[in-house]
Amino acid sequence: MKKTSLLALSAFILSANGAFASGGHIYANAVSSHNITAIQHSIMTTAMQTFEGTASAALGGRAHFVNQAESDKYKYGTIPMYGWPRMYGEYGDDGTMLADDAAKKQTGRNGGDTPEPEFKDPRPVINSAWINWQHISDNAHFTDFDSVDTDTDLIMFGLAGGEAQRGIGISEWGIFGGYVGGTQDNEYMNIDQGGGYVGLYTGYNIQNFNLSLAANVGALFNSTEHEYGIDDFTNSWAGAALNATYNIALDETFTIQPGVYAGYTWIGSADYVSLSGDEISNGNFNMFEVAPEIRAIKHIGRGWFGYLHFKYAFIMGTPGDVFVGGTLYDELDMRNYAEYGIGIEKSIDRFNVSLNINRRDGGRDGWNGGFNLKYIF
Repeated sequence: MKKTSLLALSAFILSANGAFASGGHIYANAVSSHNITAIQHSIMTTAMQTFEGTASAALGGRAHFVNQAESDKYKYGTIPMYGWPRMYGEYGDDGTMLADDAAKKQTGRNGGDTPEPEFKDPRPVINSAWINWQHISDNAHFTDFDSVDTDTDLIMFGLAGGEAQRGIGISEWGIFGGYVGGTQDNEYMNIDQGGGYVGLYTGYNIQNFNLSLAANVGALFNSTEHEYGIDDFTNSWAGAALNATYNIALDETFTIQPGVYAGYTWIGSADYVSLSGDEISNGNFNMFEVAPEIRAIKHIGRGWFGYLHFKYAFIMGTPGDVFVGGTLYDELDMRNYAEYGIGIEKSIDRFNVSLNINRRDGGRDGWNGGFNLKYIF
């Protein structure tokens, strides 16, 4: 019997739990790509929530900059009204305009050579810097394939700045990047992963409404150990996401924040010849995610804040086709999942520190948590 026929036959020999009885490592790329979709959710939501502001900022509403009239008041109030030559003109006591040199020597009512003060925007170009660590330990469930145990660590850093009044709202920008490392394993394979990413952020705030946009690119290097040996392959990705939230203040210490996250991720797959002798061709992934969320933020006292959150992530898209020796295998689909958790936060001088722990159930079940340190200039 031809080799491809044997492979095709093995694709339909299923164990009681729906996993392939052999050759499960052929789905290493699909497993890794689905994990990137989950990693993207953690990266993007962490970045956007950190850039949006602290829990205390959400509770009290972001401070608004002065409008133009207030800026003018600040500007003109720095020197005596009658000491500003440009305001009143360079005229002598007889009413004639003085030449430039004479005007500079004039010490009459125009105040002489008092220079116009330079108005300096009090806002720094860079207004905050932050670093974040997250650990994710969960079990990913697929259709017609064994679940996979996943352990992932994300280390992130970012800079925010450029806050400016835009119409009736405030805009800002940010940059972020980080490292991804982890493992994924089941009875057929063990995948060691390492990689990184960089991204850009922009946000717009109108009082209690905030809209955040982010985009990033990254790469993940994978080493899959299975019964035949070790296969190496690389995934690359590019993604974009938006997050919209609205703060509803119930009183001075308690705010409800409904929101929705929507993201798209393109994941480039790798083709390779496995040490098992299989020629594996993988299609690219196009994944969409929509996750409505609600957070409850409470000032506990003495500058301590606590928050609870619940979200439900809908996973959609087109997982890439898997061809083994020219034979098409079924795609792996991941189910939707829910996440809920708790966090605490404290500001000390210019530092803001927060901790959170979350539980996932559904298509992914397990625990994740993180630590964030932010410095506000």
